[in-house]
Amino acid sequence: NVVNKFGDVTWSTPCLKSLYYIVFGVGKKAEFKKHLLQFNGFNFSEEKEEAELDKVTQKIHKLKLDQLKEIMDLCDIDRSMDSFEEKKNPDKDMLSTRFLEWLQEPKASGKKLKKASAKRKSSSSAAAAKAPKKKSPPKKAKKEASKPKKKKQTATPADEDEEVNIPGVSTDKIRSKIQSIVANADKDSVTVKDVRKKLEDWLDMDLLEYKNSIRALVMDAM
Repeated sequence: NVVNKFGDVTWSTPCLKSLYYIVFGVGKKAEFKKHLLQFNGFNFSEEKEEAELDKVTQKIHKLKLDQLKEIMDLCDIDRSMDSFEEKKNPDKDMLSTRFLEWLQEPKASGKKLKKASAKRKSSSSAAAAKAPKKKSPPKKAKKEASKPKKKKQTATPADEDEEVNIPGVSTDKIRSKIQSIVANADKDSVTVKDVRKKLEDWLDMDLLEYKNSIRALVMDAM
């Protein structure tokens, strides 16, 4: 699926350029597709892993929601409502977390929708050549059906249900403290690790095992 989708874009396609920047940084335009198709997940050393993932997280956070969705579709990442535990339309934080997980361990979504859609296109195009007037109504129906879906996604509220199960302190207090730390820091240089270290000093405990939940709250605060 990914190979097929890459065949439909060029190096000048915005989502391809954004994906390359997130994965590799700056590179030669002619090699965008080649390098991305060879990408098999980040392989950071243990010492640098957290800092590097923080940098990737910040790049993802700078994307607009529509851009993030386009990149995930290009990578064949499942972002359907049913694929999330919450069983609701995913917001940007949920999609960002799913995308970051994929970047660490890329895998196909397993969907067969592409093949089905390709068959529909080929069959509809052949039928359209014979009877173009009859095929125009279903095309309009598809467009009308797609409009409410887009409205539902853009109307999704920000996810404030992220839980950090740290003993002795509520998630609301953690969220409030993170917002305070981020508000008083340089957002262009502060990292998730920096925020976590300040939380550790505040709570006087190691929070390494909660780093993923803390990362989600930091992204929301930024």
